[in-house]
Amino acid sequence: MSDPTSPLTGWLAALGVVVIWSGWVVVSRLGVVQTLTIYDMVALRFAVATVAVSPFVWRYWPTSLRWWQVILIACGQGVPYLLLAFGGLQFAPASHAGTMMNGTLPVFAAVLGWYFLKDRPGRWRITGMIVILVGCGLISWDRQSGGVASDAWIGHLMFLGAALFVAANLIGTKAWQLTPVQAMVCIPTVNLAWYAPVYLLVLPKTIDVAPWPEILLQGAYQGLGPSVVAVFLFTTAIRSIGPSTTAAMMAMVPGMTALIAIPLLGEWPSLIAWGGLILTTAGITLAAGWRPASS
Repeated sequence: MSDPTSPLTGWLAALGVVVIWSGWVVVSRLGVVQTLTIYDMVALRFAVATVAVSPFVWRYWPTSLRWWQVILIACGQGVPYLLLAFGGLQFAPASHAGTMMNGTLPVFAAVLGWYFLKDRPGRWRITGMIVILVGCGLISWDRQSGGVASDAWIGHLMFLGAALFVAANLIGTKAWQLTPVQAMVCIPTVNLAWYAPVYLLVLPKTIDVAPWPEILLQGAYQGLGPSVVAVFLFTTAIRSIGPSTTAAMMAMVPGMTALIAIPLLGEWPSLIAWGGLILTTAGITLAAGWRPASS
């Protein structure tokens, strides 16, 4: 692929990642309230993604890593992460998931990076993390938004666990210098290798009675959206407009998720949810590297 130096290309690629990540939360929420089990959705994601990346496995497999490093990287955005994310969406709406998972991700990543990589966050980054925590705190109190169950706190804890897994994945990827293409190749194949037998032999499934449109939607979006297309677009954005600007663009994900969920799921956020979302978005922007002086 030629080097995408056009700023317009980078902005469009970053916007594409925002749409895909936001849509993933909404599509996943739709999946957990329909016929398929969360175990079906995990199986569909890794089966489709493995087929999609299979032509590149031999060329891009991270041979420089040890087997346990590959497994840790794969689990960070693999089965444990997805079961927590999908499980949380059974208790809390898409707006909560989009805010809490995307909001706490930079917080967990900063803490893990400080501990393991000695990468101490600066003053503004710490300020951003504090704002994020305040925003997520507001979300945790919300019980008026559409789709919020009385035990939404269970979903919130699952979202935090999912974000922690992804943060560990990011730290491992940085520490062991894994490229996006290598991650795109090893994550689905490693997870499918061990999950498929467990899924087929042990886990409950309803894929045999689910409507085909539901199966196709979840299979295509889960397997190709965040696993393949978003990785390509994210890499393109970083190479064109830089990592800080790209990361700041990702602050749009919580708001975009809430907006998409309104027409597709009928989940209207309450005033307190909008407040938490706005604070979290501002915090993500600061944590990603934006500075008030640069505006």
